[in-house]
Amino acid sequence: MRPVIGITCNYTYDGSGPFAEGIGAREQEWQLLADDYVAAVTAAGGLPLLIPVFQAPAMALEALEHVDGLILSGGNDLDPGTFGQFPKKELGGVIPGRDHMELALARHVMEHSSMPLLGICRGIQVLNVAMGGTVHQHLPAAGYENHSLSMFRRGEISHTVRIQPESRLGALLGTELGVNSFHHQAVDRVAEGFVPVASAPDGVIEAIEPAKGERFVLGVQWHPEMMALQRPEQLALLKAFTAACTR
Repeated sequence: MRPVIGITCNYTYDGSGPFAEGIGAREQEWQLLADDYVAAVTAAGGLPLLIPVFQAPAMALEALEHVDGLILSGGNDLDPGTFGQFPKKELGGVIPGRDHMELALARHVMEHSSMPLLGICRGIQVLNVAMGGTVHQHLPAAGYENHSLSMFRRGEISHTVRIQPESRLGALLGTELGVNSFHHQAVDRVAEGFVPVASAPDGVIEAIEPAKGERFVLGVQWHPEMMALQRPEQLALLKAFTAACTR
């Protein structure tokens, strides 16, 4: 039987969702998830189950009872208030309801369960903040350019990352990996109990994992789900996560 993989959804309420394509009615709010997540999890041997943005975080915690592993998906910027900062002018749109729900999910999984967890793009940032870390609100303002590379197709490599060989990620994928890059935020101060295990050529943190423990918990700044059907090494990452969810 395939393990059930919960995947958090994105959320829109400003008319930029399906209504812009002629679906639904004005002022509808939408739960959204790119099909890449569904296709990649299925190819990796999992059964994807979408977790919507619940207005009551307790409902999201109840949803965890029905899954074997959790993916925190990509999406909008994190509200800097969640890590004790005032917003900077370059901050993109935030959805506080999604932030509160996903932070609650991440904390619950880390502190009250043994469930495997994979954070992707925004998801690595949510994981880091949930455990006490911080996020760069806008990488260029911190001196880091060329990370929001939308001129590349989603499955194309836009830069490489160096991976620590002694890490879980290094044991799985080796010490260098080509990745895509669609972000302007990134992990800044790493949460206590976690370590950075991959970095871009300019030093931006690209992956974190717990310093100790055997449980599969990993955050990556790139989008492996966008590359998984074309690049075996990215599918291998998702297969390793899915396999951990079957134990």
